[in-house]
Amino acid sequence: MHGDATRSTEDKVRLFRRVFSGLTHVYGTYDPATGRARQVKRAVTDRVILTHLHGRQSYGVYLLVGDRTRAVVADFDVEDTEPPMDFVAAARGYGLPAYIERSKSKGHHVWMFLDEAGVSAAKARLVVRHILEEIEHPNTEVFPKHDRLDPQTAFGNYIYAPLFGALVPKGRTVFLDPAHGLRPYDDQWQLLENAGCVTEGQLEEIIQINELNQHERGPAAKPQRRMSAACSSYGLPPCARTMLAEGVTANQRVACFRLAVNLKRAGLPVDSTVAVLKDWATRNRPENGKRTITEDEIVSQTGSAYDKEYRACGCEEPAVARYCQPGCPVNEGPGSGRSGERRAGAPRQEASTNQIYCACKVCTAKWFCDTETTTCPRCGSDQVSRTLAKVPWLNGSSAQAHGRGEFAGNRGGGVFRAPVP
Repeated sequence: MHGDATRSTEDKVRLFRRVFSGLTHVYGTYDPATGRARQVKRAVTDRVILTHLHGRQSYGVYLLVGDRTRAVVADFDVEDTEPPMDFVAAARGYGLPAYIERSKSKGHHVWMFLDEAGVSAAKARLVVRHILEEIEHPNTEVFPKHDRLDPQTAFGNYIYAPLFGALVPKGRTVFLDPAHGLRPYDDQWQLLENAGCVTEGQLEEIIQINELNQHERGPAAKPQRRMSAACSSYGLPPCARTMLAEGVTANQRVACFRLAVNLKRAGLPVDSTVAVLKDWATRNRPENGKRTITEDEIVSQTGSAYDKEYRACGCEEPAVARYCQPGCPVNEGPGSGRSGERRAGAPRQEASTNQIYCACKVCTAKWFCDTETTTCPRCGSDQVSRTLAKVPWLNGSSAQAHGRGEFAGNRGGGVFRAPVP
């Protein structure tokens, strides 16, 4: 019971409102006698929260505020405890804390608490959806259900907040401890006080290393960058060699993932790559007092790199861009498909007019080279068209719309204290 008796009712209400925050002018509730749910368009006051904690009227929080949210929830509407446990384990593998709540009627909610300033709901939902796909429960409901509020989505959907006083003594609407057989935590308030929060930067890192952006784009979205032939045909690029030799100071997990991808392309088996990266980690010098990447994290990132055929080089990612060097075949060499693009800190350079513009009629790859090319460096086809003329997609704003000549390939139960005295 440690910590619970020291908190006043006012402190509990304040903590609850901080953790379970959302729209402040509307909330959801239901009639315990009939189960009928309804929306209440009134201010979310301390009295509303206290009434919830005392078990007189449940409080449903609308998590989405604009396009930001302070929490994201996976709603497992089944009694089976394995799916929520798998979700927590998978999230932990990404360094994300997640917490299982026994819901009010059936199933479990897994809460992921986010930065107090709020994070992009689209990014939070994207990462949670990715984890659900990994544990093979892709149809699980996720709150908030939308990426942003708009005229058609004025409020979004509410989810009932935990710690409803009428159900807490029955072991429902409470958080469960996976380390102790899913028994309710003895002190729910201590858990909420110390719960880990996920930052937008962490979400962005996961989105980058798993190349998740493609899943959140509509059919009319602009194509993402693809790997050029140089990325697979020149061995380790200079940036990777420098990172391996000198170590890195930031973005260690992203750097680890990209190094693993490059080492995989170079032909190393996964065990050898893990050994190389464990040695690499000893040379890292994390900034701002951060810890060095752990062996488990290296194994996880390497496993992700070897799990799929990742094609992107990650040249624009901060973890890689700071090590970009002149003469890199990925950025500058023949067949790179990146002529006219900027390296980190470098001005835009366009292909010179005496270069030959090549296009493969089979795989649609496009590139520049200094001498006439007879075969496509990507698919090996000899059906290649060539011209000395500069193409429109190298000029100005049209570059982004036309892909800047990149290769267009595939991307690849116990006793616990009630919440309010």
